[in-house]
Amino acid sequence: MEYFPFWSHPTKPPGHATAGTLQAPVQPVRNNPVPREQRRFRWWRVPGWLLLPVILYGLYRSIPWPGSRGQAPVSSGFQLSGNFGELRPHHFHMGLDVRTDGKEDLPVYAVGDGYISRVLIEEYGLGKALFVTHANGTTSVYAHLNRFYDAVQTRVETMQRKRQQKAINQTFAAGEFPVSRGQQIALSGNTGGSEAPHLHFEIRDTRTGHNLNPLLKGYEMDDDTPPILGSLYWYNRQFSTYRMGANPISITGSAGKYRAAKPVIKVRSPRISLGIGASDKNNDSRFRLGVYRTVTKLDGKVVHEATLDDIAPTDSRYINACIDYPRWTRTGSFVQHLATLPGNHLTAWQGSGLLDLSDGRVHEVHIQLYDVNGNSSSFESSVQYAGALETPPAKEPGAVIITPGKARTVSGPSVTLQFSGKTFYDTVAFVLKQKTAAPQAVSAAIGLHTAAIPVHDRYTVTLRASHTLSPAARQQVVMQLNTGKKKYTVKGQWQGASMVATLNELGTVQLLRDERPPTVEPAGWEDGQLFKNESIALKLTCLDDLGTMADFRATCNGQWLLYDSKGKDFVVYIPANCPAGKQQLVVTATDVAGNTTTKTISFRKDR
Repeated sequence: MEYFPFWSHPTKPPGHATAGTLQAPVQPVRNNPVPREQRRFRWWRVPGWLLLPVILYGLYRSIPWPGSRGQAPVSSGFQLSGNFGELRPHHFHMGLDVRTDGKEDLPVYAVGDGYISRVLIEEYGLGKALFVTHANGTTSVYAHLNRFYDAVQTRVETMQRKRQQKAINQTFAAGEFPVSRGQQIALSGNTGGSEAPHLHFEIRDTRTGHNLNPLLKGYEMDDDTPPILGSLYWYNRQFSTYRMGANPISITGSAGKYRAAKPVIKVRSPRISLGIGASDKNNDSRFRLGVYRTVTKLDGKVVHEATLDDIAPTDSRYINACIDYPRWTRTGSFVQHLATLPGNHLTAWQGSGLLDLSDGRVHEVHIQLYDVNGNSSSFESSVQYAGALETPPAKEPGAVIITPGKARTVSGPSVTLQFSGKTFYDTVAFVLKQKTAAPQAVSAAIGLHTAAIPVHDRYTVTLRASHTLSPAARQQVVMQLNTGKKKYTVKGQWQGASMVATLNELGTVQLLRDERPPTVEPAGWEDGQLFKNESIALKLTCLDDLGTMADFRATCNGQWLLYDSKGKDFVVYIPANCPAGKQQLVVTATDVAGNTTTKTISFRKDR
């Protein structure tokens, strides 16, 4: 077990930045008139009562981190398919994805002494999750679970039945569910936003709620492989990154040493920034993981650095400012900016990253990539402004210029959009476009610029109906956003002849009248089927033409039933005390528009 004594701190990998990395060095004070012997600190001269906080802090720091070597949350150890800070759609990965070999219902163990402080059950996101609070100021999180250990599972099911709802977000006091290091606390699964069986594991600062990099908190693994630099790009920063695309730079090298394919990189702008496609691997995993830290220098001076060891959950969406978002929407691949866009307020991104090449001279650029174990890769090359300017594309007619930090309202013939100053990360020449409306549309279909531009916070859309609707018809109207890859349906509020809703992506928006209720069908079993096993789980498929279910409810003999769901699939659990014979399962499914289907399906229980 590893301990951090009070006179030391958990060490960070070589090359880790200090708070003053981007600041000018402090000049030493000379000719100090105070004699050396008077300036020397002697601890025995300090009153004892002043040393008490230091002693208490030292005792606190001597408590081992919950993840000290020797205890992993699953028996197979830390075999990762995803690491902390890895680039994901619309969020940084906030923990570790621990492999379970494609299996569910494997034992999950507490990594340290503590107590169950919170239980979360949500449709997406973490799915079923347990939070264990430890004495050292951290909380460990175990997510995408199938089941909690018996005492917690019983309490949760009691709450679900009492509230007659699946979703739970419940906190517990310290004495209710104490756990010991190595104690089994759950079974692994594939719930929530998980796309394959695995355990999502996090370490959070209990006081601030920030997610901490677990690989800096005592969790270690064999890794002697440096990060991989797969691609390099330059951006013309005389203009918005959304107006000017990425320009590829041919690179060569391997095993931690990279350079440009040509002696000097010639660029067509006096001011540029760089972007990289990079990944990392460890010795125990075939998966490509995220890079922990980047440092960019121009002529030996640090112009940008990014270190992913502490991220507030509310800041995770800033990933869309840290990547070439338009390129990601087109290709699905991540290119990380080695620069800070104007609207990026993530504290992990430091320095502008702008390379001033306006003097026309040859400059030296240096990029260093690190993983948490201190393995590093470097890129070194020369760069020069070639004199010829890259020609920007023409602005579209009617474009409204929106800059980061300024709230704007954009209006068209039937739509009004309200953006806060935090909505955009870089300057956008925003345009509205008329699109082809769907057959069931009751408004014009309006293209809100392009889905290839990210938005940070939610913005307000006010969209007017194209004709007068009866009160009954208005109740069936929803607002739908189509990004080209996904469709989002929301139930807005009517204000006069317009519906008002908030969205957090761009795309094509329109009002649709939804008159069709969802469908409910048994999946893998038939109406009237006989079940001989004591434990019965009935799977149902619920489909709606405009989206997912807004509400689901199942009863048997008037008793509300526990259920699990993922996408269109719902599994209801028949209680063990259900009597033998023919039973009636009553299922009610409601879509976003409020259309409801109630279906009664019979089944027979043997005994």
